Amino acid sequence: MTPDSLPSLDEIADRTAELTQLRNSVDDILKDVWSVERARALLDGPGPAFDAQLWRTVNELGWPDVLVSESARGGGGGLRELCVMAEAAGAAAAPIPLAVTAAAGWCADGCADGVNLLLPGRAELTAEGGVSGLWPVVAYGAVATGLLVRADKGDETVLGFVDPTDAAVQLSAVCPLDHNPAARIEMRDSRIHVIERAERARCRHQGAALRAQVAQVAELVGITSAANDAATAYAKLRVAFGRPIGTFQAVKHRLVDQRCAIEVGRALVNRAADAIDQHHADAAALAGLAAFWGVHALRSVPEGAMQVFGGIGYTWEHQAHVHLRRAASCAATLGSRAQHREVVAAWLSSRHSQEGSRTE
Repeated sequence: MTPDSLPSLDEIADRTAELTQLRNSVDDILKDVWSVERARALLDGPGPAFDAQLWRTVNELGWPDVLVSESARGGGGGLRELCVMAEAAGAAAAPIPLAVTAAAGWCADGCADGVNLLLPGRAELTAEGGVSGLWPVVAYGAVATGLLVRADKGDETVLGFVDPTDAAVQLSAVCPLDHNPAARIEMRDSRIHVIERAERARCRHQGAALRAQVAQVAELVGITSAANDAATAYAKLRVAFGRPIGTFQAVKHRLVDQRCAIEVGRALVNRAADAIDQHHADAAALAGLAAFWGVHALRSVPEGAMQVFGGIGYTWEHQAHVHLRRAASCAATLGSRAQHREVVAAWLSSRHSQEGSRTE
């Protein structure tokens, strides 16, 4: 981005006001149709923690299609809009696969009913033109109606959708910590509906993967923010030794440190989202930095909130364990800390080398 293309302060203010208004609207809608208590009740049920009616409502509102172009009857929005929605869904403990479904919609540039999931990593393109691969745990895989897959064989690459009801696709239910309808997915020469090939397929898949990754970090920001807010409210009410526990230095410092981690996470999400939408050269590294922060710092915020709640936080009736479960499952989808640390370290090393060469 050149200095001439940087937005003015008025444009930044207008953009911030639009996103704030969007967040308020999403919050109001979710308050009417969902609550943390309903999410906790799903954990008591015999089935997975997924509400089909909530997902239908979200689809009717067009949230999964926010990244789809207007010409394809989508929302025509950017990644910042998706991140605002994902963060709100995380704060409300809404059990919906918004990030990966929206990324798949962007990749195909089309609106589709159901749950179309973007599968991480790559599969193998077989000699018969099918797809083979194994994904041990895919969040919401058991309710998927479409699976977006990238498959490679030598220099050949294809990107397309696989029908999960195909006889060559085996789905086995998996129960993660938050009880979402996850599945183990194995494909054996499964038929694929190709939407892109060669270099375009690689670029589209990478773009979709980055969008899903950043939106999932935004969801984690929402989850951890809700957990910390609940702990802060409790610290103002719970009295020990004649005064609220929030006045004790150890509790106060914990809550402030956790809030700092949340705000840093939100800033990293916003920077990565802008870089991706603007096709910046550092987009992949910034997305990796956001993911690293999510796994490294945000993942532990609900655990710290649990410490503030004390014994009551460990009861089944309390909401603290809902946020704890969802944060653990969401962070698990982001991959390992070492994986993202390697990406960020390589990026920082490259920047250091470039700055050193300019000063010589």
